Amino acid sequence: MPDTAQRHRGRIVFIEQFYFPDGWGGAELPLDLTKHLARCGYDVEVICGSDQYAPLAGEPPADPRTAGVRIRRIPALLGGDIHRAKLLRQVWFYLALAPLLLRSPDLFVAQTNPPLALILVAAAARLWRKPLMIIAMDIYPEVLLAHGSVRAGTVMGTILAAAFRWAYRGARRLVALGPVARQRLLEKGVQPERIVEIPNWATGALGTAGEAGNALRADWDLEDKFVLLYSGNLGIAHEFDTLLRGVRAAVQAVPSLRVVFIGRGSRLAQVQRQVVELGLASYVRFSELLPAQRLPESFGIAHLAVVTLQPAFAGLVVPSKLQGYMARGVPVLYIGPDSDIERFVTRSQGGICFRCGDIEGVTRALVELAASPERLARLAGNARDFYAAEFSAQRGLARYAAVVQALLAEGTAPP
Repeated sequence: MPDTAQRHRGRIVFIEQFYFPDGWGGAELPLDLTKHLARCGYDVEVICGSDQYAPLAGEPPADPRTAGVRIRRIPALLGGDIHRAKLLRQVWFYLALAPLLLRSPDLFVAQTNPPLALILVAAAARLWRKPLMIIAMDIYPEVLLAHGSVRAGTVMGTILAAAFRWAYRGARRLVALGPVARQRLLEKGVQPERIVEIPNWATGALGTAGEAGNALRADWDLEDKFVLLYSGNLGIAHEFDTLLRGVRAAVQAVPSLRVVFIGRGSRLAQVQRQVVELGLASYVRFSELLPAQRLPESFGIAHLAVVTLQPAFAGLVVPSKLQGYMARGVPVLYIGPDSDIERFVTRSQGGICFRCGDIEGVTRALVELAASPERLARLAGNARDFYAAEFSAQRGLARYAAVVQALLAEGTAPP
């Protein structure tokens, strides 16, 4: 642990509902960030919940407390699946969070989960006249509007729009995950100079286990198969109909085609039902998230990896699974609207992109790529090179540290 006597750089309070030892990417990214800031000499405290979005079996990642991070957990209100009584769990988090913000740090940092916590933290930052940095993993209330859980023009929609706009505009810095997300923040009236683009990075072990010695390939009967991998959250922002219908058409020409879903989320049951309805049960496998130390095996099974996005969520959600794929040199199949993901894939030349509903295009691409290992190898190399140049954890963490240093130098100066 760093020598506490050497900590002169400032006290940071980081708020995120899901944190260590959670296996969800949205929890692993702040784990990397808070450990890095603690090692840079900052006094870092994380306020988080006790629920785990994606509990992992096996050995957990390194405990951030060994790096000097202090963790203050809000006790769980309910046990069991966190998707059960989700709204009640969030309300409890807000109520329990409020008194924990009555002590002033030098800097507040908040991710956008749970959403309304942003408003509480923004109020605390205003109360204490301290800077706030928002890491806009998702952009609210637009995500709720796109989902349909809140309607624009209603009393609730109007109140939430005003409250989030106030919180975003009051933040001293906002981190956008890409250029389309940045544009969304500008549309909320955020001043351009307060927005900094810092893409996410890959978490977990970054290597890949090849065909030889990859236990998953043998255990899951994937030897001599052409494998599509979807790894991560299957949530409301993701679209699966185009992928599954494209697969159903492609298996006629590529009987070795297999799809592996590794993860969980609110749409998992729906995807499982559709797989059965389309007659794809023998071509598709579902698995829970695997321990971090097995990621080289899970990514090593893939010839092509999938990212999808519903059209309404462009710029509001930027799935970090893209970085996980590219870091390990797995070519990307993106299905969705013009978005940060499409722009990254296009710039990298590390994958192929299709619009939602383009079943014929997806089918054709799967058939062609299954027959072209040379093209797959080129895409894989491009993806890996782009990750090293644009997305590496070292690059991202250095940029976060620079933003934190600048904010603390500004201190309590009026925004």
